Amino acid sequence: MLIANISPRSMGKTTDTGMMGHAFHEAGYAVQLWDADESEHLKQWSDLAGFPFPVKCNATAKFAEEYTPLGEHGIDIVDVGHTENHPHIADSVLKVADLVLIHMEPSMADYQRVHQPRTSTPVKTMVGRSAFDRPSREAPPMWVLLNRVRPVVRSEGEIRNLLIDADYNVLTVKIPVLDEIKQATGFTVERASRGPFGELVTELQTRGLVKSV
Repeated sequence: MLIANISPRSMGKTTDTGMMGHAFHEAGYAVQLWDADESEHLKQWSDLAGFPFPVKCNATAKFAEEYTPLGEHGIDIVDVGHTENHPHIADSVLKVADLVLIHMEPSMADYQRVHQPRTSTPVKTMVGRSAFDRPSREAPPMWVLLNRVRPVVRSEGEIRNLLIDADYNVLTVKIPVLDEIKQATGFTVERASRGPFGELVTELQTRGLVKSV
């Protein structure tokens, strides 16, 4: 299956993609990552750290046509270019995605960028319109993953409630602000499944969003 990690701007999505890949790998899945961001930061991280699974690049509007999945029991995860700047990449990925995770910080500014942007298409609209280009004529399931969450701040609960009131699915697991996560890019990753990314894998399994191995 293909998990599309998306966000309107930089919200820690590349770091999350790399850490998620390692957490799924440690949980026994076959993993393949895709760098669909023109910066290719994910691929650079993989080259530096030596990821134990492949990372392929395709930051183009041809992603859907050129994407080759691992297979029924594999997990493909794609780091999608910012939807504000590269909607053509996001539109192509959404044609073939099985699950969409919106990565966002729990702040009003980021809520507005996701839900009510002034100069770009809302993420929910982009996901919804993908249904017309999918064989099932149904959009993929979409969930919000709150990222860079600071401890003991009221904004998290407020933003979570705003998202729920706006009919977004919000994962219970949240990715906290931790130095070992913030500084992970460029370095070897170990024991990703013992922290919040392992908890994320478990929640996705429990909710039936990914199959257990």
